[in-house]
Amino acid sequence: MKKEVTNTQDAYTNKTHRIGKLSTLAAILLILMVPAVITMVYGKDVEIQLSNTISAIITLSAIYGVVSVVEVVSFSPFLGSAGTYLSFITGNIMNMKLPAATNALRVNGAERGTDEGEVITTLAIGASSVVTTVILFLGMLFLGRLLVPVITGPALAPAFNNVTPALTGALAAPYFAKNKKLSIPTVIAGCLLYLILGYDFMSSGYSFFMLGFIVISFLCYLLLYKTGIAKEEAK
Repeated sequence: MKKEVTNTQDAYTNKTHRIGKLSTLAAILLILMVPAVITMVYGKDVEIQLSNTISAIITLSAIYGVVSVVEVVSFSPFLGSAGTYLSFITGNIMNMKLPAATNALRVNGAERGTDEGEVITTLAIGASSVVTTVILFLGMLFLGRLLVPVITGPALAPAFNNVTPALTGALAAPYFAKNKKLSIPTVIAGCLLYLILGYDFMSSGYSFFMLGFIVISFLCYLLLYKTGIAKEEAK
């Protein structure tokens, strides 16, 4: 019976990665078709400078290449395998997909990395993707002209400018409270760097700092585990 369950899990995982890779490849091709078609239709008289294009590609790849690696490493444990593919295809991970996945795990009392957690995060991210797409479509179709002036107005603009920090803080607080020994060194390091370097410098290279904080957390865990301060919980 146990062997049968294991085979079913392996089949599900293999199928998830196969469908995820094909879907990601299809999404990349469709995304690249947008600028290609626009260029073919409207850019006939535009002279494309190859050197400037390559320079722009290298610059953007250097910046967002690090961001993409950091986001996959840091988000995947919470999103699950299927949720990771779905999230990176549909986008808006930090504001929508990650909160949906972590909140679904918390509400259902499931642990990330388990089979139950995999199913729960996949359903939550799928529902979030559908709802987001429908709302965006309806807003674009019917309410775009009415909502944009309100959202971008002086009264609500400060709130929308701080959506990501607010969500991140609300999501991180329960994990910080649950793992104080591991979170305190990372929080202290972040606060010290913020006070020393300032907001502008840290915001311009946040992906590098995020990667550094992940390394700090891991090293703190190893140190606390080796000294016996942190212990693995019995399953």
